[in-house]
Amino acid sequence: MSVVWQGVEYAAARWDVHGFNLETAIPRIVAPGPGRVIDVTLLIGQGGTRIEMRVQARLEAGDDAAPTRFAFVAMERAQAEVLHRIVDSVVSKQTMSLTRLLNETEDTRVARKETGERVRSIRTGFQLTMAGLVLVVAAMTTWSKFATVSARYAAVTVGATSLSVPIAGRISAMTVLPGETVAEGDVLGYVRPTNFEDRLDGLSERLRAVEVERNELLARRDAMTQLSGITVQSQSDERSRLEASLAVAERRLGVEQSLLASLQSNGLPTASRLRERSRQEADVLQAETQVLDMRARLATLSQAEMLAPMGLSQAGLRNGSATLQSVDLRLAALDAEITHISDRQGRATYGEPIVSPCDCTVQSIERRVGEWAEPSHELAMMIGAETPTIHALILSETARSIDLGDRAVIELANGTSLNGHVTRMNYEAQWRGYAGLQDNVFAADRYARMEIVPERPLNAPVGMVAQVTVQTNGLFGFLTGLVGF
Repeated sequence: MSVVWQGVEYAAARWDVHGFNLETAIPRIVAPGPGRVIDVTLLIGQGGTRIEMRVQARLEAGDDAAPTRFAFVAMERAQAEVLHRIVDSVVSKQTMSLTRLLNETEDTRVARKETGERVRSIRTGFQLTMAGLVLVVAAMTTWSKFATVSARYAAVTVGATSLSVPIAGRISAMTVLPGETVAEGDVLGYVRPTNFEDRLDGLSERLRAVEVERNELLARRDAMTQLSGITVQSQSDERSRLEASLAVAERRLGVEQSLLASLQSNGLPTASRLRERSRQEADVLQAETQVLDMRARLATLSQAEMLAPMGLSQAGLRNGSATLQSVDLRLAALDAEITHISDRQGRATYGEPIVSPCDCTVQSIERRVGEWAEPSHELAMMIGAETPTIHALILSETARSIDLGDRAVIELANGTSLNGHVTRMNYEAQWRGYAGLQDNVFAADRYARMEIVPERPLNAPVGMVAQVTVQTNGLFGFLTGLVGF
């Protein structure tokens, strides 16, 4: 026990429940006078777990030059009980030590020595085992640092198709929103080309020309119905020539229609394909006109052959002039063209349609209505039903130590952790065909890309960032997978 008074600690030589004696007397200049009650702090025990107790003590009568004996004054019951328990414990331990010393024999000393040696041996073995474990963990940690490669950037990706406008122009309308599912051939929006007004003017001019021709044919037909004579021109060689020409015209019409059908189903409607499709439609229309003309001539020839025995003739008609049937057929063709032009004018209000190339979901739309777009620009990103994967960027010199099939640990931004394996490596700056990963984050001469397929399906949105570490040593990856690292 020690005693603290006026900030100075004094060691106690002997103490009990009644008082204490100090090993060293309090200096006279600060010592209390005999009979004076002072407040002192008792420190019972050793180290940092000593008991601290504040009590009152009084210097007993004795040598005033060396005050060492103090008696407790007005001690509370709790304090006295604590002191009693401490004294009893100390006395009991001293008694037990003395009893063991008196009763100890040669056999007990040998047994105690052997027990101590076994305890020391067990302690030494335990210490060596712990040291070995520490060395193994340190070795595995060091090995892990050399065998583990961390990616600089990673994200959840999915196979995607980049959609662009068919021709250069300004976006006039978008009929879909991100997240919507579309089918192949659905119209996603419209784009107005540069010569939009010129094309509208061209359609208007063509419509006026067709209407003028139609009015002229109607007037001619009225005049033809008033003619009473029919000129018969029936020659066998003419019929053969017309039939041969009709066969050739029908074959040509079939070929042109086949070409037009192939153009309409051949991929995305790019500007060049649209121009080629327009030319092919004109060729089909010309072939249809030729077939109709040949049929009209054959019909006229048949009618002349039927009327020839009656002595009828077509007065007022010259060689090469059209019959009533051919005029009617031409009028029908003009009516169909007028309807077609009217439909095109109605569609031209928005411009050229933007058609979906697949059955997929709209991931994102990069252009807004009113913006200018080129066929080389990305208009929208379309994703299908492919399974999401992880793409990561890694230093090129580090990536050379990675092999296909190496184990990877993936930590998603939402806290999910899962394992995977490397399936592809790429040293190009851009890896097209995937949504969610930035295509040009770093230069190609510094970074490589790798694709990691997780062992279980991803439950994370496309574009979520992740942390990826790759174990370049197969044995170490297997061991760490067993212990759950």
